Amino acid sequence: MSRWRWRGSVALLAVALAFFIYPLLPNDDVINSDWPAFATGARLIVSNPGHLYDLEAQQRAESEVTGGRVLVTVGIQGILPFLAPAWVALLAVPFDALGTDLGGRLWILAGLICLAIGLYLATRPRPPNAILPAFAGVPTALMMLNAQLDGFVALGMGAAVALWSRPYLAGLALGLTLMKPQLVLPVAVALLLARRWKVLAGWAGAGIVLLLPTLVLDPHWVTDWLVQTRSTVAPVSREVDVAHLGVLLPGPAVAVLVVLAVALIVYLAWRRREDFRTAAAILVIGGVMASPHALPADLVLVAVGLAIWGGAGRRPGAGPHPRPGRTGRVRAPASADQPLAEASDIGTRVAAMMPSISPYSTAS
Repeated sequence: MSRWRWRGSVALLAVALAFFIYPLLPNDDVINSDWPAFATGARLIVSNPGHLYDLEAQQRAESEVTGGRVLVTVGIQGILPFLAPAWVALLAVPFDALGTDLGGRLWILAGLICLAIGLYLATRPRPPNAILPAFAGVPTALMMLNAQLDGFVALGMGAAVALWSRPYLAGLALGLTLMKPQLVLPVAVALLLARRWKVLAGWAGAGIVLLLPTLVLDPHWVTDWLVQTRSTVAPVSREVDVAHLGVLLPGPAVAVLVVLAVALIVYLAWRRREDFRTAAAILVIGGVMASPHALPADLVLVAVGLAIWGGAGRRPGAGPHPRPGRTGRVRAPASADQPLAEASDIGTRVAAMMPSISPYSTAS
């Protein structure tokens, strides 16, 4: 490792450690994130599961979570609503039971740990420091500041890549991606077209495990959820997906753009089907672009996709493949982190245009 490369790794490691330290600092206010919405869902699924997606019930519960603080950014009916699948509310229950402040901090740390493990699994058999370019970036900071779920999704993606030789287990790992199912539409379509029935069976099994407990609590939550999710796509939303352009067009433009984007991404992945990691990276990154609803924090999955791509063309346990150039000389092996390095400037510029804004004021 060159001197400058070593210095860069040390700098990235310092940034990564700062991400884990920040939620523990007393000046970190978890109310100024999406955690109140998840805590609201946790409280309602325990006390009033039949009204999990009732915005009036959410307004009362969220007021308790925030201590009377009100939303000052654009929301829905004056609140930051809980619009995730019901199993996300169940996942948030033990965190909320520890209290709004402590539970929120641990929620953020859990997401960061899941992201780190997911990146490690996605980059194997490269050394652990291969995750640093993907982890120590602006998208991770956005995920942390907004207390978003992408770390759990990243863990599912990374585990599925690592377990791909065991299709049933890979499918079970993909169950974690159902925390944000809108981000994995190209993956689902590609698996169907490729007839990966064992992977799909494992994925479906994980989905059933998540679904059954929630149906016992509220048999009609799926219908209520689908109705409310329509309100997430609006001209004022901070979106990073292509389909969001459809809000400016008449008719079902958003749905049409989603279908076209998914089709294009699956086609691009099919063209690189001989290289599993390249195809997987296209599907993971494309999932954000083709999603009907993707936030700036979801750019973490773009970093995951680039990390997967960094090992493209490499057999498990093998080193870099030197390739002959046109002159017949052997080229120096490319860096495994090269895709991340090439995209870092673009990713930083895009993410910097969408800063995290504290959504609550201290007014009661």
